[in-house]
Parts: sequence; C-alpha cells; structure tokens
Amino acid sequence: MSEKNIVNTLYHAGIVTFLTIGNAMAMKKIVKSNTPKIDFSIHDVGMLALDVGVAMFSKDYLIKEGIIPSDIMK
Repeated sequence: MSEKNIVNTLYHAGIVTFLTIGNAMAMKKIVKSNTPKIDFSIHDVGMLALDVGVAMFSKDYLIKEGIIPSDIMK
C-alpha cells in the first residue's frame, strides 16, 4: 500500500469516526436514548449500524457537494 493510500485511508477513517460520533450524540439528544454500548444486543448493533450508515452517507454527501475533499494527497 502506498503512502498516498495510507494517508487517504486514515483521513476517511477519521471523517467517518467524527461523523459517527456526531450522529450518535445528535440522536441521543433527539431520541433521548443512550448511545450504544456495543454489548451485541440487537438494539445496540442496530443503532451502531445506523450511526455508521448515516456517517458514510454524510461523508459521501460532503464529498459530492465539495465541502470536503475526496483525496487529500493529490
């Protein structure tokens, strides 16, 4: 794996992590529910999947709108 790929992978992992945490915090305030503790209950796994899914959708949207770059090492 090249240096460019490693940097871009870390960049995208950081973006998805930030968006996942942000979405979980927002949902906690909206739904008045605790964030998932990842004890592999159906509810927690579903909530985690939802948080990551929304984060991925948000990342793709931000890239499409030109708000964040898709490749930081051009």
